[in-house]
Amino acid sequence: MTSTRHQEQPSGAPKRERGPLAKLDDGAKNPVSLAQLFWVFFRIGLFTLGGGLAMATVMRHELVLRRRWIEDAEFMAQMSTATVVPGAIAVNMAYLQGRRLRGRAGAAAAILGTVLPSFCVILLLAWIGLPYFKHPRVAAFLKGCVVAVAGQLAFAGFTFGKRLLCDGRNIVVCLAGLTVVGVLPVHPVWAILVAGGLGYWICRGDTPSDRLDDRG
Repeated sequence: MTSTRHQEQPSGAPKRERGPLAKLDDGAKNPVSLAQLFWVFFRIGLFTLGGGLAMATVMRHELVLRRRWIEDAEFMAQMSTATVVPGAIAVNMAYLQGRRLRGRAGAAAAILGTVLPSFCVILLLAWIGLPYFKHPRVAAFLKGCVVAVAGQLAFAGFTFGKRLLCDGRNIVVCLAGLTVVGVLPVHPVWAILVAGGLGYWICRGDTPSDRLDDRG
């Protein structure tokens, strides 16, 4: 007699994860190759200025909109996890996505693809670029890059704000974090702790998709 505790899903039906860290080791079932995983994250690391949140919009474009490796709601949830835990946001996201898609080997491939471009560019600049940093044209180019990074960060804030600030509770959490970091003379980490604790208290029991607008 078959047990009713484990019901089979219809073939082809997508399995819904319940949280940003759910089923991290199911990557063996995904057809994404390690080489493809490495190449995608290598491109993300190579063509993004600023890193961190500036890289998040490029990562969302590649993983959610272009390749559809993850749903938008789950991406937002994992982005929250990558932001809260210690370490670089881009590396944390690479670990979460790589392990979800191909297990530990996928996590290693994604992390290597993310950090390798920056490592190579820094070595190249240290080798041949340092003497030219004070050149007027090079200095002007670097100032332009700073403006471009500011634009990327603003676009990241707009993109994620449009998706997340569609619920009154999310707005309350956001305002609480802004108040802590913008008004009180405390370390910015307190903004994350306060916003995270408040979000847990008022949004507990929700799934990631419950807190997102249905619009793309």
